[in-house]
Amino acid sequence: MIEFKLPDIGEGIAEGEIVQWLVAEGTVVEEHQPIVEVMTDKATVEVPAPAAGTVTKQLVAEGDTVPVGDVIFHLDDGAGAAAAPAPAAAAAPAASPAGAPAGGGETLEFKLPDIGEGIAEGEIVQWLVEEGAVVEEHQPIVEVMTDKATVEVPAPAAGTITKRLVEEGATVPVGSVIFHLQTGAGVAVSAAAPAAAVAAPTAATGNGQAAAPQPARISTADGKVLAVPSARRVARELGVDLTQVGGTGRGGVVRRADVEAFARSGGSISAGAPAQGALSAAPPQPIAAPPQPAAAARDAAPLEAIPSLFDEQRIPYRGIRRKTGEAMTRSKHTAAHFTVVEEIDVTELVAARTRAKAIGKKHGVNVTYMPFIMKAVANGLARYRSLNGHLDEEAGEIVLPNEVNLGIATDTPNGLMVPVIRNVERKGMLHLAAELADVAGRTRTGKVKPDELRGSTFTITNAGNIGGTFATPIINFPDIAILGVHRIVKRPGIVETPDGDEIAVRHYMNLSCSVDHRLADGADAARFLAWMRVLLEDPGLLGL
Repeated sequence: MIEFKLPDIGEGIAEGEIVQWLVAEGTVVEEHQPIVEVMTDKATVEVPAPAAGTVTKQLVAEGDTVPVGDVIFHLDDGAGAAAAPAPAAAAAPAASPAGAPAGGGETLEFKLPDIGEGIAEGEIVQWLVEEGAVVEEHQPIVEVMTDKATVEVPAPAAGTITKRLVEEGATVPVGSVIFHLQTGAGVAVSAAAPAAAVAAPTAATGNGQAAAPQPARISTADGKVLAVPSARRVARELGVDLTQVGGTGRGGVVRRADVEAFARSGGSISAGAPAQGALSAAPPQPIAAPPQPAAAARDAAPLEAIPSLFDEQRIPYRGIRRKTGEAMTRSKHTAAHFTVVEEIDVTELVAARTRAKAIGKKHGVNVTYMPFIMKAVANGLARYRSLNGHLDEEAGEIVLPNEVNLGIATDTPNGLMVPVIRNVERKGMLHLAAELADVAGRTRTGKVKPDELRGSTFTITNAGNIGGTFATPIINFPDIAILGVHRIVKRPGIVETPDGDEIAVRHYMNLSCSVDHRLADGADAARFLAWMRVLLEDPGLLGL
């Protein structure tokens, strides 16, 4: 009998939420078959069975949050005795012995783990330690990107990284050995620094006096500081010792804001020296200071300190940037792009949004222009269904679903991602505004679920808040079409009145729709945009 424990994914994650059980008690399962869906601060993953057998008992309910290391289910593998579970694919990476080294102990051949989501390969984004580095158990070794997420893969044990077998930027199949780790005798591993309680930065009270410092909470598990992945990344970049940072998250978990606040306070930052295990090629970067008035900024930054525009930079082409490039190239080389542009007088939309924003504020919801555009898109796609769907190439069929699932292109620190808002045709304006804010926020912070990044039937890309009069967006393949939303400009326009035409100040916006001309006609896109113009020029018609 195997008592399966919630695995440690090596990112300092202290707990996970049981999202969904994928099998019922009594189910006979195969090795590697997904058993339960678990969500952490980093991602949502399907945890597989460590062996073939029968799931005899589920010990936690859906929706429960459980600490790493807690037993979450029992698996009868036929052995008849309790045994330690095999490493979970998403959590405990595979490492097999490769013989005894001269210094004693053994060398583990670390294999790229299977995260249990049907992923066949991963891209080596960045090595976090160099060959010869002495590492601790659970210390992040390499950053790997799959189609679902980017994760930091930890050391399965304390030891020395004796060999890195793949280069940054390489894509390797799951199960491939990516590094060697020497463990055991002859390896001097420094113990983790003891967690010391330090004072949090002082804050000014309302009367201008410094408030009493609050004791920072240091949370550790098995000798390592518990911190969210973004906090670990920032700590490495700034050379901050995480054992000195107080965590404000639940259970004392260190969050990114804690690291940044600690750095701003002048805490123990190793100037010029990266944190243990980090590559030494890039010096730590200071946190940007708050915006200054223009005059003060000019005085503070001498001209010679401004970097030249002509300094050559070489940025590795990998990670989300390469995935996006591959997807865009496939789209342009596969779909026959055709783009239509329509100018819309959105003066009434601007007024309607102002009223809706005031109502949304009462409910704690920020109403932007996007919910109006999303509702207009859903309405238009109900009339012109040929734009809503995708091509099933294997079946040789154009699939036109009975729902509108809008992919929303989102600019993130790691590159462009497209989370999906489902069943837009069934949702009200405030509901859409709240859901959009939630999913966009989680996408930018890396907490979006894999399922939320697939299943779009149409895509919207909105660069209006950045600028640009119009563009020809690339289709989010295999969708049939995409809508580009552009900035609103105020300029004179001719308005029809009972007394004749008048010139007045109006608000205008361009919409551009690109379609796959193999699957839909240009006339369909033109009719769709014409209907969008009708709805957005008179937002009261959105209920039609």
